[in-house]
Amino acid sequence: MAGIWRRWRRYRTKVRQYISHQYLREIVYGGSDGIVTTFAVVAGFTGANILGSNTIGITMGAVVLFGLANLFSDAVSMGLGDYMSIRSQDDLYNTTYKKELKHLEHSSKSFSKRIQDKLVDKGFTKSDAKEIMLLFHKNPEFGIEWLMREYHGIPNPGDSRPIFSALATFVSFIFFGFIPLIPFVISIPDPTQAFLLSINGVVTSLILLGLIRWKVVGYGLTRALGETLLLGGVSASIAFIIGAIIGA
Repeated sequence: MAGIWRRWRRYRTKVRQYISHQYLREIVYGGSDGIVTTFAVVAGFTGANILGSNTIGITMGAVVLFGLANLFSDAVSMGLGDYMSIRSQDDLYNTTYKKELKHLEHSSKSFSKRIQDKLVDKGFTKSDAKEIMLLFHKNPEFGIEWLMREYHGIPNPGDSRPIFSALATFVSFIFFGFIPLIPFVISIPDPTQAFLLSINGVVTSLILLGLIRWKVVGYGLTRALGETLLLGGVSASIAFIIGAIIGA
């Protein structure tokens, strides 16, 4: 039993590290956006019913259908957007890397001066800058990595996998975005009661996202929950206000 527990702890640590390094941004970003997206649909329907001006006769079934359609279409859009964003960043990095590597290999005076001036700006003396430039020629990959980060401001994408990042965004969007719709999916008859349960679902979803940030990143629980609830709560409140105005 103890051996199984140790293996589980090692596996859990590896999973947490992998998520931390790869897909935490996609999970939080997709999840929070999914919550706000579906809550806006719920808010519009509830606002129309509470204010008694549901002139187009929106039923709870229509809310579910529209909410699910909106949920999946936006999830696909966000996933594809995330994929294209990462691919574009990778292409930019690789193109610039090859260009600067060619400059380093040809040792043009303008290129050497550009790097040495940057090193001087970072606090090195001119003689130190020349020595470092020689080291860059001995290890071109290290030199270009430094140049990409410090001069161009383009971080190394590392072992990026755009398709998995897009999938993480899509799944997180669907999972968290579905929670506010649950009271309407299970057909709670009273729109006000369904809306209150939906609010509880929003809060629960935001708390879950905060706990994920806390466990993966490792900073304080209060900060992780506080930031997530505050930012998500503000976004959800704006979604409700806009939805209620449109629904009215």
